[in-house]
Amino acid sequence: MLKSLRKWMFYRSFNLADQAKKPANIQVNPMRSVCILFDGSEEEQRKRVHQFKKMMSQEGRSEVKSLAFVNNRLPLDNVDYAAYNLKDINWYGIPSGERVQTFIKYDFDLMIVLCKKMLPHYEYIIAHSGAHFKVGPDITRAEKYFDLIVDLPKSMDTGLLINNIIQAVNLVAVKNKT
Repeated sequence: MLKSLRKWMFYRSFNLADQAKKPANIQVNPMRSVCILFDGSEEEQRKRVHQFKKMMSQEGRSEVKSLAFVNNRLPLDNVDYAAYNLKDINWYGIPSGERVQTFIKYDFDLMIVLCKKMLPHYEYIIAHSGAHFKVGPDITRAEKYFDLIVDLPKSMDTGLLINNIIQAVNLVAVKNKT
């Protein structure tokens, strides 16, 4: 009973009008801003995403931002990256906080999701994001939110997932012939 009430309250917070705002003509190019949503609970994951962001910035992207979920309840005052944790998630799964709201409201050209399973707080952020094109792994309800779905490596390695996403985006991106 409590589980169904929690689920009902979670999905009640979704505004269907926000989902209807998606533009009819979606394209990967030009891409001026990119956001990355990922599980940053482990230092190795954060390092890989930081390297990925650095690589994308060097390729001429004007803006690359990320938001990490850290699976603990410790204060995040001293972290030097945008993050939220269990203290920022209410009892039925809605994340809150200034960093989460800023990430959701920003009008990104591309959202890359590097999550290995669809947790309610990830789903909320993905569903309410203002990103024009969303790419992520083949996880639960991926077809509902992602414009491009890539294979999730059986090893669950973030580096392989990043490579799969790069290959998929390069496959659908329009190449300029100059």
